[in-house]
Amino acid sequence: MVADARRIAVIGGGLAGLEFAVAAVDGGAAVEVFEAGPRTRTRHVNWDTATHSGDEKVRSWTSDNWGAGGGLSERLGGRSLCYHGVLIGLEPAALASWDSAWSGRLAGDRGLYASILDGLRADFPELDAKEWQPHLAAFGLQHVPQAARFDGHGRFEAYSPLVRTHELVGDGRMRVTRERVRAVVPEPGGCVVEMERSSGAELRRGFDTCVLAASAIGNVQILAASLRRDITTTVTDHFCVGAFVRLPSGPSLTPFRHPMLWSGFAAVPEISMNVFVLERPPLPCGDRIVQLQGVVEQQGGFGSYSELTVEMLRHGVRSHIRANVSEADRALLDAARAEVRRWAERLAGGTVVELVRDGSSRSCAAPRKHDGSDAPWFGHDEALDAVTATDIAGVFSQYEVPYGAFEHEACTHPIGGGGPVPVSPNLEVVGLPGVHVAGPGVFPRLGAANPALTIIALSRWLGDRLSTG
Repeated sequence: MVADARRIAVIGGGLAGLEFAVAAVDGGAAVEVFEAGPRTRTRHVNWDTATHSGDEKVRSWTSDNWGAGGGLSERLGGRSLCYHGVLIGLEPAALASWDSAWSGRLAGDRGLYASILDGLRADFPELDAKEWQPHLAAFGLQHVPQAARFDGHGRFEAYSPLVRTHELVGDGRMRVTRERVRAVVPEPGGCVVEMERSSGAELRRGFDTCVLAASAIGNVQILAASLRRDITTTVTDHFCVGAFVRLPSGPSLTPFRHPMLWSGFAAVPEISMNVFVLERPPLPCGDRIVQLQGVVEQQGGFGSYSELTVEMLRHGVRSHIRANVSEADRALLDAARAEVRRWAERLAGGTVVELVRDGSSRSCAAPRKHDGSDAPWFGHDEALDAVTATDIAGVFSQYEVPYGAFEHEACTHPIGGGGPVPVSPNLEVVGLPGVHVAGPGVFPRLGAANPALTIIALSRWLGDRLSTG
């Protein structure tokens, strides 16, 4: 590392943290990433499917009807090692709720979205539509831009900043420290990183600035410890409703290549929803199986979101989420289910019959108690089994993901907002000068889009800005 470079501590080595770190190092900064999880993985999990000690889900909060499992997986690279690589920008209606400076930075031909996609196209050809997708337009479907590769050996890999991170660590230009950070504290001329120890906190000084990039919820846990006070704030996640539909033999939407490469998608702006479509391999009889997955924004703004409470304890913090699914949310989910059915009928060219399964399937509008296992796809496998077990086409079976289990947690410390943790448009925590935040927690509105492209844009912008002071 350059001796006189600006020194930056990054707390969290997921997508936001590593995107920031790479941009800051490329800008000339000396960066140290603090990540509790291991760095034994080097590529996408579909290329490296081994189980690594310390890479399991960590339960770090309790909840009332929020998601499944109660925690996050800690790993260097974070969720960027296990996602589809879908890169879709926030829709105009969602961006309208953002600070005007950010809506201008993100969108447009010269915006951050366009710049990022242009920079990835050479390595990830799935970002652009292929000529062999003639049937998508006939159904009103768009190509799904995915920063992904699929090789001749049937292997799938989505973009992750971890590849570049390993290069920079190997060159000595970036440092990764496997430690869990409890708090960051400003001091004259910089900030202090307080690491967790069973024997007490250990302090690391000498950083000019710090960036919190743990996760939307993890950042609030660190903020509570840093501000030395309890925090009660908002949190939201996408709703997800889906179905499998069985169609008679016929022309495919796109040839199946891999279960993480979508066939197409359609925007449903009236209810802030994206419907993703994946045609699976045909059955031996020739019938086709198509998966429909609707991703829906919880609407109504901060007053309608769920509640995250982080309490200060003598040693550490205690976190709890109280899920809020209102009558308006239930009506929205009904509309989303109806939209999924409409798409099933559109693909089938007529009426489809819903297969009735037993009452054990769970709804994201009314999640039930469960055993705490990391099993977010409630009813997914049963729905697939139902449409493959029958001997007739023109049927479909629905599934849902419980609210809070889609792992798109957001809006816990939004840009420009007031509330318990104000954050400036420059992503600086108002109550902690020199401490910045990155990731979906800063979203003023989640929108219907997968958050990855927006996380990358925010993080790279911040890395460019802080690398030079």
